This record gives sequence, structure tokens and C-alpha cells, in this order.
Amino acid sequence: MAENPNPSEDSQDAAPATEVVEPETSLGTTQNVAGLLTYILGWVTGIVFLLIEKENSFVRFHAMQSIVIFVPLTVASFVVGFLPFVGGLLSVIVQLATVIVWLFMMYQAFQGKRYKFPYAGDYAETQLKNMGTK
Repeated sequence: MAENPNPSEDSQDAAPATEVVEPETSLGTTQNVAGLLTYILGWVTGIVFLLIEKENSFVRFHAMQSIVIFVPLTVASFVVGFLPFVGGLLSVIVQLATVIVWLFMMYQAFQGKRYKFPYAGDYAETQLKNMGTK
């Protein structure tokens, strides 16, 4: 049995790696970047991307979910701030939870996952279906 003195030649016979093609959006970005951007300014960018992106269901889902998650969190943070005695503490807790959810959802979208946040994800899908999109 003769061994190949040049083992690197064997690896050249292997099939070339295939490049993963990310679906693009109508904005010209990949869908994971656009998904991340739907969360960047909370519900504001959610509305912007919902109005601008008409084709990509992944981006539209994350845009709607951004609205559904961050509008109530914004309202809750504002309202609990007016509560006497514990309002300041509760407002800080809500704001901290908002930052954690915000970072988590941006990470999930950037990873290309259609992560459905409990309750909000199902509601976002329902709203998109009612609007005539997936």
C-alpha cells in the first residue's frame, strides 16, 4: 500500500463549499439585518418597516412583533412612573425588562429565527393575517 506523500492533494478532490444565500428584502438588505433593525428603536422602527417592507414575511413578522411588544412596555413604563411611592422602582424594573427583551429579540432576528415571543408572537401573526399578509 502506497501512501500519498502529499495529503493536501486528497482534500482538493472534495466538493467545494456552497455559499449560503440570504434572502433579500425590498430594501436591499438581508432579511436578518432588516429583522434586527425592526427592533432597533422599538415600536417606531416596527411601524416604519411594516410600512416600507411589503414582500418579506420574516421582516414583516418582526416589525409587527416589535410593535406588539414595545407599545405596551412603553405605556407601562410611563404609567407606573406616576404611581406614588413604588412608581420609580417599578419604572426601573419595567425599563430593565424592556432592555433585556429588546436585546434578546434583536439577537433572535439577526440569527434568522422567526422567534415568537409568548403571546405577542401569536398576536403579531394574527394581525398580519388580518392585514392580508403572512
